[in-house]
Amino acid sequence: MFIIHKFLIDFFKFVFLYLSVLAIDCYVCSSLKEDNKLCEDPFIKDLETTTYIVRSCYFGYFKATHCVKLKGTRADGSSILVRQCGDYDWGSHCGKIIYMIGEKEEPVNGCLETCDYDGCNTSTRHRPFNILLAANIAFLMLLRMVYS
Repeated sequence: MFIIHKFLIDFFKFVFLYLSVLAIDCYVCSSLKEDNKLCEDPFIKDLETTTYIVRSCYFGYFKATHCVKLKGTRADGSSILVRQCGDYDWGSHCGKIIYMIGEKEEPVNGCLETCDYDGCNTSTRHRPFNILLAANIAFLMLLRMVYS
């Protein structure tokens, strides 16, 4: 019983520590009128685009919790694509979106997507298996305690 109790305490300490220091890494770039080909779709994760990775994104004074991708057409007909850090889950939707540039609002007809794992604001979406990872770590911690 003591082993299981100690295991649970260690596991929750690990999870709390992991979640408390975790900051999301996002791709941060923009392309207006397709002037930045590396930022455009299809987005290719390679050596050139690693320069767009922002480690431990901050949104204002706080750690970002989401990555954002906005792709669409501006009021003047030109294209816009923005990959950025964010502090809110805006979901995924398409239609008329008001994009803030400083204090100025700009209407964009396009799609906005938010996601909550490292590097997720590329052109395709792949969910990592965080729960599976946590379960494997918990299992390894339990084995270590039983056999040590």
